[in-house]
Amino acid sequence: EGILIWQDFMMGCASYPLTDDFISRLSVEIEWAVKKLRQHPSILAFAGDNENDIAYTWRNQLGRNPNMNRLTREVIPNILHQHDYTRPYIPSSPYIDEAAYNSGKKLPEDHLWGPRNYFKGDFYRGSVCAFASETGYHGCTSPKSIEKYIPKEYLFTSETSDGWTGLDNDMWMYHAASPEIPSNYTYRIMLMANQVSVLFGKSVPNTLEDFAKASQISQAEANKYFIEKFRIGRGDKVDGKIPSGRRSGIIWWNLIDGWPQFSDAVVDYYGVKKLAYSYIKRSQEPVCMMFDDPKDNMLPLILCSEGRADEVKYRVTNLTESKTVAEGTATADADASVRVELIPIKEGEKNFYLIEWEISGVRYTNHYVTNIRDLDYKEYLSYLEKCGYDCFEGF
Repeated sequence: EGILIWQDFMMGCASYPLTDDFISRLSVEIEWAVKKLRQHPSILAFAGDNENDIAYTWRNQLGRNPNMNRLTREVIPNILHQHDYTRPYIPSSPYIDEAAYNSGKKLPEDHLWGPRNYFKGDFYRGSVCAFASETGYHGCTSPKSIEKYIPKEYLFTSETSDGWTGLDNDMWMYHAASPEIPSNYTYRIMLMANQVSVLFGKSVPNTLEDFAKASQISQAEANKYFIEKFRIGRGDKVDGKIPSGRRSGIIWWNLIDGWPQFSDAVVDYYGVKKLAYSYIKRSQEPVCMMFDDPKDNMLPLILCSEGRADEVKYRVTNLTESKTVAEGTATADADASVRVELIPIKEGEKNFYLIEWEISGVRYTNHYVTNIRDLDYKEYLSYLEKCGYDCFEGF
């Protein structure tokens, strides 16, 4: 086990000059970086840039063809060919090759950000990309961390019909991912609040502590859903191979903040973990049990395994109704996801299910909430306590 690195070169979210002077300067930087990193065993692949192919369609550039970008199509691959030809190279992330540019079709590798509204909305559920190299969701930092960078007089204390008093001010906006006012990122503060509203509806909390918890729950459930959606979508192997067109992986965004801010990181600038940290850890167990979204009032229980095969003893409890709804044994096929059984559910129910499984005497757990929106905030917290999931830091 270890860490693999997808190494971007230092260009992102823009169209860079194609002048001889810039190419000369970039070549020096690329060669230096490659020689420094090429011996490192964790480097999995090099990428020419981050979102520059997509940037060719931004800012009224009239759909310029990113394949005309000499920097990532000629300069960088030529240097890699001389100094490190052993590793894969992706010109950009997401990469828009000629076929994708000419057809305008969805990309097999993509960044799933979209409206960032309901995390189980059409944008996320309808994504067809095989590999999501960026996706995430906002989560409020803990009150103790917030108090280190937001003065007390700017902290909200009550709910209003239009949102929360105290959120829409310059101090919060300043820490919305870009230290300038106005900026392109100030909308993310109310976006974070709206995500809480979607999940908890009329039971939205009106204190800073509860708002931060509700936001962290929203982020945690979203990241959990994204990860599990891609793991489930991997599918059963056929003749030892993963079927084409299935999911192949996900990189959730991001781990830790580089400065005090409200963001989609799961660890804040001060090293305090958000709730998503523990949710992600459970969803990424090498052998993991999870539920796929229900169809026809049947909830599919899925067993996912990464690179290993184990016999699993499992039990599913409907905590809302205090009853066991499934139990048995199953075999985890290596590098695949397998449907174990279908569990009937009630139309429109909002129940909290605890999944427990055991491998070689070691117990693991996961959970699932049906129709996960407009939930009761306090009821949700009570289930976290029952499961031992209420590991909020900095409160």
